[in-house]
Amino acid sequence: MADWEQSDLGIRDRPRAAPRPAIRRAWSGSRMPEGIVEELATGIFGCEPALIALFVSSAAPYDAVVRSLSARFPGVPLIGCTTAGSLTEQRYEADGAIVLAFDRSAFSFEICLLENLKHFSIPRGGELIETAYFRLLRELEQDRSNLFAMLLVDGLSRREEEIAASAYAALDEVPVFGASAGDNLHFDTTQIFYNGAILEDTALVVIGASNRQIEVFKFEHFRPMEEKLVITSADPERRIVKTINAEPAAEEYARLIGVDVSALTPAVFAANPLLARIGGDYHVRAIQKSDDQGALHFFCAVDEGIVLTPASPVDMRDNLLLNMEQISDRLGSIELVLCFDCILRRLEAERLGIKHELLPIFKRFNMIGFSTYGEQFKFLHLSQTLTGLAIGAAE
Repeated sequence: MADWEQSDLGIRDRPRAAPRPAIRRAWSGSRMPEGIVEELATGIFGCEPALIALFVSSAAPYDAVVRSLSARFPGVPLIGCTTAGSLTEQRYEADGAIVLAFDRSAFSFEICLLENLKHFSIPRGGELIETAYFRLLRELEQDRSNLFAMLLVDGLSRREEEIAASAYAALDEVPVFGASAGDNLHFDTTQIFYNGAILEDTALVVIGASNRQIEVFKFEHFRPMEEKLVITSADPERRIVKTINAEPAAEEYARLIGVDVSALTPAVFAANPLLARIGGDYHVRAIQKSDDQGALHFFCAVDEGIVLTPASPVDMRDNLLLNMEQISDRLGSIELVLCFDCILRRLEAERLGIKHELLPIFKRFNMIGFSTYGEQFKFLHLSQTLTGLAIGAAE
């Protein structure tokens, strides 16, 4: 008898058992590794994890946290990376650690480890990703037909474009999203976590399947302006633009946005990104920094001859709310949204003084994630966007 039972007093209803959450999550702001691990482990207690995802600010003792949390859950794959901050329904800041545990009742995973990225080969990378994908397909239960792939990439490797292209080609139209690890704007070293190890020059392709409705998404809050500019000298491998419109890049960019070159800071770059048109759509090409030679360093690949367009922002709050409402309508209801949020978005929110106004939106849609050094969506590596995975609630 499924939903009722008989007793000596007749037939009475028996309440349905509440479905186990598909994902448990937790956040810690502790500075001590023992405190971080205890808060995170307690937060995901009661889950039977198929995978644990751990994202820790580079300012925290992430090495001890990774080793300790992995030891707490032996036999469970643990993946993650260092970050430039946390996004939760209560906090949007540079510190903190978050963990997500994907329950076996709703998810299955296979993981592809890509090492030695400085010598990354697209054909070889594609073979490794495809092997992991076929391994997952052979093991899948019949009801787990909603597929996705999550990329985590060393944020200073400058190999995101090649990895995203390899994954998109190898995965047969499986939705791809991803993030570049961060280190709180130091641009010194970023780490990938894998089963207790701390790795550099590395990426993970995490291929998942679920019996929940899911949606991989990407959006930004900028629109193109009329003016055009041309990259006239660049070092694409290092993502450096030397001249714009045949003028020193930093000086020409500063002139275009109406500031002195000495005023160029991360906050100014966040407020004034450039757009590139790819496949009929505009995508942000955000600037990381300027250097003493007057060049601009970008978060994404740029090449000579590319035409860029200055961007005009729309209200970040309205844009976020509208997009999340549309996703919620398509899924019916949302259990959780895993967010990969460019660090420049948080810097802009801080500059505008609107961080506290974003928190109710994060809470309404159960959003959690971290600040990145770049985002991947389909075959593209992007910047100053929000991308991620929305997971529908149990029916």
